[in-house]
This record gives sequence, C-alpha cells and structure tokens, in this order.
Amino acid sequence: MFAISPTDNTWFGYLKDNELSSYVNFWTPTPWNTKGLKEGDRFYFMLKSPIRKIGGFGEFVAYENITPELAWNKFGHRNGNASKLDFIKNIQSYIDKNSEKYGKRNLDTYSYKIGCVVLRNCEFWDEEDYKDPEDYDIKFPSQIVTIKCFEQYDPFLQDNFGSDDFGLVNEPREDKVFLIKQRDGQSVFKGKILKTYNNACCITGETIPELLEAAYIQGYKNKNSNHTQNGLLLRVDIHRLFDSNLLFIDKDYTIHLSSLITDGCYKQFDGKKIRLPLLEHDRPSTEALELRENEFRR
Repeated sequence: MFAISPTDNTWFGYLKDNELSSYVNFWTPTPWNTKGLKEGDRFYFMLKSPIRKIGGFGEFVAYENITPELAWNKFGHRNGNASKLDFIKNIQSYIDKNSEKYGKRNLDTYSYKIGCVVLRNCEFWDEEDYKDPEDYDIKFPSQIVTIKCFEQYDPFLQDNFGSDDFGLVNEPREDKVFLIKQRDGQSVFKGKILKTYNNACCITGETIPELLEAAYIQGYKNKNSNHTQNGLLLRVDIHRLFDSNLLFIDKDYTIHLSSLITDGCYKQFDGKKIRLPLLEHDRPSTEALELRENEFRR
C-alpha cells in the first residue's frame, strides 16, 4: 500500500531546506484518524496548487492525535515550522479557514488535538524530479483534502542512485549561487543515508534526528556524488571531525583519530570499526575512503 496526501508547500520547503528528514510530523489541523497504513508504507507529498505534483515521500511510522503543545515538545522544528509561534499560527489559520466547529476562536494548545502522521527517511525531490500522478495512471482529484490510499503496485518506486557501484567523480564541482541549494539532490541523499544506517550514527550510535547528518566521503561534485556508497550517517560533531580530516576511516572500516584530539569522549572510538549497513551494496566505497587518507591530519 502507498498513500498520497495534499501537502503544504511551505512545510515541505522548510523541511527540505533544513534537511529535517526523519521522524517529522506531517500534522493535520484536525484529527484524520488515519487507518490502514503500515510501518514503512510510502506516504507521498502532493504539493498544493499551483504545483500539483508529487515532490517526494516519507515512510510511515505511526499516527497519533496530540495537542499542539505536545507536538512542539516532541518534534520541534520537525513540525515544519521555524518557531512554536509560527506552528500555532499555522494551525489556527487552517482551522479558521476550514473548521466551522473550531474556527474563529483562539485554540487551547493544551487541550485541542491535531493529527500527527509521523514519517521517517523522507526524500524531498528537486523540482525537475517532481512527478505528475496522471503520467503514472494514478487518479488524485483536487477535491481530496486529506489522504488517499492505494492498494496496488507503487508506480513511483525508484532507486535514484541505480544499482551500480559508486565510482569516484572526477568532474569539477557544480556550485550554485545560493548555498541552501548548492547541492542538487542533497535532501534525497540524506533520506537514503538515514534509511541505509537505520537512523543511527555509524560511529556513536546517536539517534536524535536533529544531531544526524549525511556526510559525503568524496566531497560533493555533482548529482553522481549522491550514492549510498559515498555516504556516512554521522553525529554532527563527528561529521565536523571527519570533514576537517581529524578522523579517518580506512578501507577495513576502522576509525582513526588524529593525535591532535585528546578528549576521551572521542578517543574511545579510535581503533574501533564503524557500524556497517545491513546490505553489502550500501557499504561505504573503499576507493572513496582511501582517497581521504592523504588528507588525514595524523
């Protein structure tokens, strides 16, 4: 089974731009009491007018009805808003516009219930990769305002990176004017790396979503760099050490710490092996790892 739901374009853009890809809250201003979806089912984002195309998906985790206060405490920016005030304002705006029962009066954020569709491993596609359901013989009328589930083969299933092994990218880096859009396909890359490493840092085991980042082994060059074999899921501080060449991972997947690092909280990882993905095809490219050895600050 898979599902499609109308998706607020601002919510989508905020999560994509800030690379918030796992355990995000696809919140609904009134409870939808979603049933039928199983853990791991794909939940596709139908971006609202004027786009009216699918812009990506997340994997269904769970559904619950909770108060806005609890939702902010639980998900924070993973609600798709920059602040608690913005989050509450957006809920109020939707209710005022669409609910005769609750609209036109200030909601009690401690008692009013919203719906929460919790999603992980989200992939937010670049605009050129958006999909029109009609091109896949999928009917999703504009009158649908909640969710539509499909008991059929998912025609959108794809492997963005193909089945080939990763090869080092030799082309010059493609840079964009705006840093936030500097790397094409980066949000898709992060979603795949989160899934590959089961949402846990491959060195520390950290699972807090806000602290996890997808690291490139060979630095980003172009979309060909976005391969699971060219990625590691790292806690934010470990990512900084890796990018600064103060931490090196050899072809046997053993961790090496620079002698410049003396803090025991990091030295404990020296000589240990990283946690590898379950599927051998997803394991880090040894060629890409070896490329970094000369840069290691011993």
